[in-house]
Formats: sequence, C-alpha cells, structure tokens
Amino acid sequence: MSHREDSEFWDLYTKDRERTGRLHRRGDEMKDGELHLVVHVCIFNSRNQLLIQRRQPFKKGWPNMWDLTVGGSALAGDGSCETAEREAWEELGLKLDLSGRRPNFTVNFSNGFDDYYIVRQDVDISQLKLQQEEVRCVRWADREEALLLQRQGLMVPYWFLDKLFDMGDLPEYDAHGDRRRWISVDFADLSCLHSWMSLAEIVKENFPGLETEEALEDYRRTVVKNMERGSAICALDGRMVVGMLLFSPPKSMISCMAVHPEYRRKRIAARMVELMRTKLNGGRDIKVETFREGDEKGRAPRAFYSAMGFVPGELTVSLGYPTQEFVLHN
Repeated sequence: MSHREDSEFWDLYTKDRERTGRLHRRGDEMKDGELHLVVHVCIFNSRNQLLIQRRQPFKKGWPNMWDLTVGGSALAGDGSCETAEREAWEELGLKLDLSGRRPNFTVNFSNGFDDYYIVRQDVDISQLKLQQEEVRCVRWADREEALLLQRQGLMVPYWFLDKLFDMGDLPEYDAHGDRRRWISVDFADLSCLHSWMSLAEIVKENFPGLETEEALEDYRRTVVKNMERGSAICALDGRMVVGMLLFSPPKSMISCMAVHPEYRRKRIAARMVELMRTKLNGGRDIKVETFREGDEKGRAPRAFYSAMGFVPGELTVSLGYPTQEFVLHN
C-alpha cells in the first residue's frame, strides 16, 4: 500500500458490516467496538503452490517475514473486491478482475473483518512489478515449504495456513452448484497434440483455410513445429485442450487463437495472451489478423482484442478471406 499513513482513512463498520458513516485515520488508536475492513488475496498456481511475498524489513508489522500474496485495509469508500484488486495492482503490478466475486471466507478479529479471496492463476513472477515500499521479493511455496517457514518463525503465523492449501486445491462451483475445474494455461508440448487437433476440428469453421483434411494436416505440422520451438500455448481442463494459441516471436504476432465454445467468457483467451507476452520483446507492437467489421464471425474476436487494448489497423486478406489487422502498441 503506497498511501501515507497520516492521509489514509478507513470506513468504520457495525458488527453487521454496515458502514457507520464515520472514518478512522490509519495510525490512530482504534477504540473498543470500532471495526474496519481488511482484505487478503491468496494466489495459487496449477500445482497448488501459493504465491507468497516477503515484507520489507522496515515495515512496522511483521517486518522481513513471509506473508500471503497481498493484503491491506480498505480505503474509505472502497468495497471488498475493489480493495483486493487495488492491493494486487499496487503491491505486485498484477491486474485482477474480481467483479462479482464474494470472498471465499472471512475471519473476524478484534478490530474488524478480514476477507480472503482465493485466485487460481499461473502468474509469471518474473514479470511482476513489486512495490518497493511494501514488498522485498516473492516466490511460490507448496504446503510443506510454507508450513516450514511458519514453524521457523519466518512467516506470519496464520492459524489456518494448512487449511488454506486444501481450499486452493478444491474445484470451484458456479451459481448453480456445478463443478468448474481449474483451467491451467501453459506452453504446449507434443503430449497435447491429439487433443489440440480435436479442438481444431470443433472450431475450424471460424478459420478460413482449415476446411479440408489436407489443410488440417498442414495445420497439424505447423502446430508440431510451434510446440517444438516453444511458441504454442494451450489451456487444459485436465488433459483436454480447451484453448489454443500459436504465435511468432520474430514477427511479434498471434498466428492462431481459439477457445472451446463451452469454455468461453472465462478469461482463458486473456490468460493465454498474457503468457505469450512473457516471451515477446516488450518494446515491439503485437499484431493479429481477425475478421473485418460487419462479419458475423468477427463480433467476438474483435470485441476481445479491443478489450485487451488492440486497435484496428490495415485491411488485409488471409487465404483469400477479407480480414483486418489489430495492433497492440507497446
């Protein structure tokens, strides 16, 4: 948190979590019965490792100790989700979208409520921008490593740390109680090829040039080459490929991207693009070709690329089909 303590104010709440309309200035002593909101985010990767941060040695609370991914107090006017997103951005430079999310659990303490959000994301920690006032370094830790740090007195003593890993490994559920598996996103290898081509069969109508068996076989050879040189990314539900992306580092270009129809609107495409960007030259524009405006097939991809910050570029033709270039300027 980068705010000066003497200029940071918190909302005060009743025991029923209703705002009282009164404010508390950080650093001042809280009176009996005054309650405020604290939020933590716990990020687990697909290996159920927890992203932990080491606090700076000059911090007043728990100096030089390992802590959960991010956390902090809600500023006046901010809600729980907003605070979680802000803390991730300020402390790690990590953009999270928690809109519509409720905390996974809440711990009551003497001066307030502590909301905990569990996020499943394969974050590339080499790309994080650490807030020097707060964070000394970060690392991934599995259950045994985190508990050992705690036993050694090197990690903040959360009494539920062991149970937290159980929660990180649980499947998510939607509003109807249906199980939503953890979707992992990583660079693809040849073990994914069969399932990759099965997805290609499902989405081939959206890709001009993949209409024939011969074209699919040419595409298969292209996929193999990309897998071997590390420029193929897939999203996996278990062993099933539900998202795929091919890219060209020399051209700084997305060659092909698709998500299974049953897995769309789950940020899978965004996560694949984020992973791809870790392998591209950060100073170069990123390009992709998609359908032109007015083409029904282009509604979803054009909206996606626009949301990711791409802007329309030159009109092009790909395999005889009218397309348009979209560019992400860096």
